[in-house]
This record gives sequence, structure tokens and C-alpha cells, in this order.
Amino acid sequence: MSKVKEDNRNFPNKALVDGFGRVASKLRLSVTDRCNMQCIYCMPREMERNDKTGSNNEAVARKWGLAQDKVLSYEEFLRISHIMAKLGIEKIRVTGGEPLTRPKVENLIAGLSEIRGIKSVSMTTNGIYLADKADLLRRSGLQSVNISLDTFKAERFKAMCGIDGLKKVLNSIQASAEAGLKVKINTVVMRGWNDDEVVDFANFARETGCIVRFIEFMPLDGSGIWSPELVVSKNEIISKIGNQVCGLQASGTIENNGNTVNDDHYCEDEENNTRSAPAKIFSFTDGKGMVGFIPSMTEPFCAQCDRMRITSDGRLLTCLFENPGHDIRNLLRTAKTDQEISDYILEFTKRKPEGVISIIRSKALKPTLNLMHTIGG
Repeated sequence: MSKVKEDNRNFPNKALVDGFGRVASKLRLSVTDRCNMQCIYCMPREMERNDKTGSNNEAVARKWGLAQDKVLSYEEFLRISHIMAKLGIEKIRVTGGEPLTRPKVENLIAGLSEIRGIKSVSMTTNGIYLADKADLLRRSGLQSVNISLDTFKAERFKAMCGIDGLKKVLNSIQASAEAGLKVKINTVVMRGWNDDEVVDFANFARETGCIVRFIEFMPLDGSGIWSPELVVSKNEIISKIGNQVCGLQASGTIENNGNTVNDDHYCEDEENNTRSAPAKIFSFTDGKGMVGFIPSMTEPFCAQCDRMRITSDGRLLTCLFENPGHDIRNLLRTAKTDQEISDYILEFTKRKPEGVISIIRSKALKPTLNLMHTIGG
């Protein structure tokens, strides 16, 4: 892999401050829009209609996506990451689509881990390919993984995710922990689909020590099925867990087997429940396990947002709901200097929209406001 191109001079380390006073310190890199699953709350369902061969959805999904020349190379991802690290980015998460469908993603992980100023590199994955690569990814510099898991029922998994992959995901959770990666579970809760398994996931968190993060269903679905009625709120889930499992308390420091433990030991991203963390962590009152909540719809955290995104086709998104975003790929491929790219990023950072909270306020919520598979988590 060639070295990342940088200017000979260093440009000033200007903070990524937007018009609402928010400062970005975290970057999401969506390295592909392709996925080997087809989750009902994420991927477009027209792929099923395009499948004329009778092959399973996993094979179809691998073929579906942007043309290769439209996708940023690893060198381009590394260059933009270097630039943004100089602007104050400290943590990078590799997302997709499914990042492990892209060959040799461990090379990108290794390069990101060497960037000065980057404190952590993590990944969000569906876990289908993770078991075989967990140890290699850890040795390449990956520190933590968020693994998507929405059900423990095999038939329901196939209905929600489009493939038969539950055992692979469960194996990946175990393999990741054994490799020394910090493991968190992302569970999108949808009424009528999997909300009856909330208690099972709470017990899973208690039994395994993995933090399960319950995510409210957002209108970022390619399938176009989102509606307010499908959203299961944080408060509803807390009530159900409290009634059927154990009480929950907002977590700062917790008692674990008699020892006081800081949240950060378990959960690098949530940073001790700082105001900018999307997931608010709760510990069980008996000290056994933790769960998190991402209440994007009922309690939007836009005022504390500290994230930016680069899509697989090289668009800068300052907000999860920003569409179409701002063209970085053209700058990377037309001999623009790091300083010019930096100025471009800073300009659009200042224009960062308020977020989904303004969409909610204007009563403009509707399905497919953006496509999660193209922008990552």
C-alpha cells in the first residue's frame, strides 16, 4: 500500500466547530455500500425482485452496490483520515454496508491505527464473516466491534436479515471476545418484529458481559417501511426489563462483583456516559451486566452530536440525515492539496444542520430520509 499523500507544510489544527457550537471528534468511514445481509430496516428490498436466479440473498447482496471506480480506495480513506485527524478527529469507526465484504479491510485498519492523533479504531459489522477475521483484525489495530444482532430465533433472523446467519453471528461474538476485542451488541427494536425479545437480550447482557445497545428504529430504511408505530421507546424497554429482569440505573461507575469499575473499561465509545455519547449506558441494580439505549427518535441527542461521516463514494456527511452530502471524492482525485480539502471540510462543518430533531419538530418524518446501508451506523 502506498504512503498517504500529505502536504509538506502542516495546516493549522482548526477545531471542527459547527454553527450550533458542536465540536466533531469522531469519524465514521463507510468503506462499502454492499452487504451480505438484507435487513428489513436497512437494505432496499428491490434486490429480491432483481434476483432471477433463485440464489440466496447473500449472493445477490454481494453483487449489488456501487461500481468499483465510484468507491474510495483505502489510500483515499487514509488520506482523508489523516486530514481530519489534524482537524481534531480522535476516534474512527469503520462501517458499511458490511465492511468485511471488502477485501483486506485489515490493511485499512492497520493504516488508520498508525495515524497520529487517532486514539481508537473500531468497527460496526453484522458478524457473518467476523469469526474468521477477529484475531487478524485485533492484531491489525482494531480495538472494538459493534455486532448487529436483532433476534435469537433462527427463522426470525432470516425474516429480518434475509439470510440464515444466526449461528455465524453468535460464533463471531464469542470469537471477538476471545481475540481481545471489546464487544457491544447493536439491537434495532421494531414493534411486532422483535420487541418480544427485549428480556432475552437483557439476560444475554447479564450472562455474557457484552453491552447490548437497544436502538430505536429510525427512518433510514431502504425498504420504506418505517412508521412511528414501529418505534419502541427507551422508556418502554426500560420498564419491561425492570419488571421482568432487574432494575436499571444510569451508569457512571458501577459495582461489578464487589469492585468499583469505570464504564470506560467496558465501553470505549460511550466514554463514561458523556453528553456526546449516542448510547446512554445503564447498569443493572445488582451489578450484573449493562445495557445501553440509543433513543434517536424519542430523545434525540442532536445537540451533543460530535460525529462526521465519509461515505463509500466519498461524500462528507456532517449529519446522519444529511442528503446527499458534499463531494470529497472529486477533491481527492483532482490534485487538490490537503489544505484545500481541509478548508472545504471546515466550510461545510459550519453549515452542519441541527439534525433529526428539526425534522421531528417540523413533522417531516417519513421513511427513507436517508439510506443506512450507504452511510454506516
